[in-house]
Parts: sequence; C-alpha cells; structure tokens
Amino acid sequence: MATYTRWLTDLHTRARKIRAEVPGLGRYIKPPRKDRTVIVTDTSSALPEAVATTLPTGSQLRQIAMPVMIGEQIHSDGSADTNDELPIALAAGTAVRTSRPAPGQFRQLYERIAEQGYGSIVSVHVSGKISGTVEAARLAATQSPIPVEIVDTLTSGMAMGYAVVDAVVRGHNGIPATKLAQLIDEQATASQVYFTVPNLDQLRKGGRIPPLTGLLGQLLQVRPVLTLNEGAIQLMDRPRNFAKAQQIMVDKVAQAATQRPIRLAVHGYGNLDSAMELAARIDEYSTAPVPVLMIPAVLVAHLGLGALGVSISPELDYSTIL
Repeated sequence: MATYTRWLTDLHTRARKIRAEVPGLGRYIKPPRKDRTVIVTDTSSALPEAVATTLPTGSQLRQIAMPVMIGEQIHSDGSADTNDELPIALAAGTAVRTSRPAPGQFRQLYERIAEQGYGSIVSVHVSGKISGTVEAARLAATQSPIPVEIVDTLTSGMAMGYAVVDAVVRGHNGIPATKLAQLIDEQATASQVYFTVPNLDQLRKGGRIPPLTGLLGQLLQVRPVLTLNEGAIQLMDRPRNFAKAQQIMVDKVAQAATQRPIRLAVHGYGNLDSAMELAARIDEYSTAPVPVLMIPAVLVAHLGLGALGVSISPELDYSTIL
C-alpha cells in the first residue's frame, strides 16, 4: 500500500508542476464547486479507501459498495465482515453470489452530491456484461437533480481504478463532465486485464463461462488464464501449471510496454506471496510503483480463492488535465 499512496502523491505533484509550466495558467486556482465534477464509482474498481484521503483531489471521489451474498447473508464489498467470511466460504464451497446496488443507493448519493453544490457527476462502473451495476446507475441518473454521465468501462479492477483516479485529477481542474466521460471511456478501452485461477469451478457456478468449458478445465487440471474481452470474461489460455500461467501474464505486460508507457497493478486473493512476486517481476515495465491490491469481493465471487491478476493501463496523458 505504501507504494500506491506514494504514487498518488506523486501523480498530484506532477500534475500541478506541469500546469504551472504552461504559459498563461500560472498558479493553480481551484474552480468553484458548481464548475467541478464528482466521480462516482463502485468497489469493483479495487481502489482502497486511502485514495480519498491521500489524493489532494480525493474529495471529489465517491464509491458505492457492491453487495455480496455469502450463503443467505448479504454483505458489502470491502467491509470487515466480508473480508473475514468470504475466504472461509470459498474454501468451504459455500454459495457466493453478487448483486447490483439498488438504484435508490445511487439516487441518494447523486442527491447528496448536488446538495453539496457540485455541478455534475460522472458515474464510472464495472462492465455491464458481468454486473447490473451500470444499469442501476442509469436508472438513478434519470432522477438526479444535476447532470450525470454514465460510463460502462467494460472492465474492472485497477484497469477501471486508474481511469477513475485520473478522472478525479482532471475533474478538479474544471474539465466538463462530457469530456471526462469520453476520456474515461478511451482509457478503459485501452486497458487490459488478465487473471489466472486455480480452477474454473467458481466461474462455472456463477454462469460466467459455459458449463462444458468449466468441466474440461477441471478434467485437464489446467491453470487457466482469463481476460476481459469487450467486457465479458473469456478463457484465453490453458497452461498446465501456475508458473506457465504467471509467465503468460508477464509476457502480456512486456508486449504492452513496447507499444506505449503503461501503469500496472497486481490483484490477488489469498496468495499475497505470489502477488508480491508477480509485482516484482513486472515492476520494470511500469512508469509508476506497482501496487498489490486485494481482488474486490465482487470479482472473487466469480474467480474463486487463489485468483491472481494484473491490470495494464496507459500512462496518464498530462495534456488532458489542463
């Protein structure tokens, strides 16, 4: 987490420095609230709570917790109860399901933001192909007292999280909500996510992959590598062991780094040592420290215990924060 918070501070420092060097802009003057945009996201972005307190512009970020059902009990993604009970439930084979937040939660949040004097909202969410969250946001937006731009990122994890943080930095400078939504969409589209899981059982149970694919994976005892393709979870490769699965992800990172400057993040659940090892292997390819973050509960419910992943995002284009 220390590297992640240092990166956030560094991001804000560089943004201010570049702005100060642009002729005619001079000293930063914060726009009035009515000219600023609040970014709303959900906890599948993997952004820890430290973002709002570490980033100087973090006051313009709001998160909606995703509901997670463990057995018959409803929990909130990121809560202490969820973090304690979810790994036990997954290990025991207890049914774990996810649901979308209620439209009423979004409506109440949008109303509070309007009451605080902000002029607009950009609501940024997990792929609509793996969650109904973005649809709940759309329903609530129709009743919002201020304009709301909805972005279906067609991704999740820090591929979405980096886009959200960058939007908060840009929005603090008074960039219009419509432009922010466009930039978020472009950045999310340019991002990539790869995961490896111990088996396909949890994905098969959740209906995220065809039953036959899950059965074949189990019979062949593969360590599958998955990706998000146009917002849907897709089986990409079927290596026979974890070392090969990890190498495939490293190769994907190395390939992406030859095309543009990139930022990386590693996601893990119940496998901190493996996550730290992967972060060390790919650190040389990233323009910023590589954070190691827990996979959000809403994704673990689909991927299962022991999942490990990497997100690849383009470096922030500083010309778009001015």
